[in-house]
Formats: sequence, structure tokens, C-alpha cells
Amino acid sequence: MIKKTMTPKKQYYKNAAETVIKNLERRRMEGYYCETKEEAVALALSLMPKGSSIGWGGSMTLTESGLMDAIKNGDYELIDRSTATNKEETKEIHKRIFGADFFLTSTNAITLDGQLVNVDGRSNRVCFLCYGPEKVLVIAGMNKLSTDLEEAMKRARNVAAPMNTVRLN
Repeated sequence: MIKKTMTPKKQYYKNAAETVIKNLERRRMEGYYCETKEEAVALALSLMPKGSSIGWGGSMTLTESGLMDAIKNGDYELIDRSTATNKEETKEIHKRIFGADFFLTSTNAITLDGQLVNVDGRSNRVCFLCYGPEKVLVIAGMNKLSTDLEEAMKRARNVAAPMNTVRLN
């Protein structure tokens, strides 16, 4: 029998994720580690019962992972703010997101001690994360991992924000 060994990078990610998960639990959050985006999508879907209403913040992580396609093609009610055609519709959709069963988002950065760092132009993600649906899933790749709050703030300001500025014109 051939035993597969983890690459040093994968072993580091697993070890770091275990640390983050332990520290998230101290902050009353549940954490999970998935080695692949496919595993992450399957886990996220397993946490949301069919028929759930789902709101989401604009996130490349959610889109690139395939989670948004899986939700759109699944048995869920997606509350999609991108479908609004005017300010009034946007306001109504935001109201519906507050009452959704789940809110999905990513984060600009996450520290080893379990702090989520988000810098938003309109605070839409932050308001739903803090005051919106009772169940929030934060999907974050290991590229979002920062050793401490200072490094996380630098990542949010110098990596995430400039990319979002370009993406959102």
C-alpha cells in the first residue's frame, strides 16, 4: 500500500487552519478546513437545507469557487442584489437579505487568532455579517490568511481593496 504524504504547503495550510478554527471557536464561530474548492462548495451546500433563502455579498471567492453556480442551479431561493435595476429595488433586496435564512460572504483577510477583517466601500457586507441573517457562511481561501491584525489590515488595504476597485469600476 502506497501512503500519500502531504506537501509542505498543504501541511502548513492544514496546521494554520487548525489554529484559526480553534481561535474562531473561542469567538463563538464554527470553522472548517477544506483542501479544495470542490470540498468547500460541498460543505457549504450541506450546511444550507434545500429551500433556504440565501443572500450574498459580491465576492469573487464565492463565484470562482463555483458555489454561486451550485446555488443558482440548486433548490434554493437566491436573493441576488445584482438583479436590481434601480435604487428602490436595491433597497428592497437589501431588506429581503436581512430576513434570509443565510448570508454568504468572503472576507478581505482572516488572522491566525480568528479575526475577520473587512473594509467595504458601502459597508454592505459588514452590515449583513453583523446584523443580518442569523446564519452566515464566510468562505475564505488560504490566500486570505494573515498572521496578525496589522498584516490583515495591510492585505485589506493593499491587495483586496485595489482589486475590488478595479473590478467594481
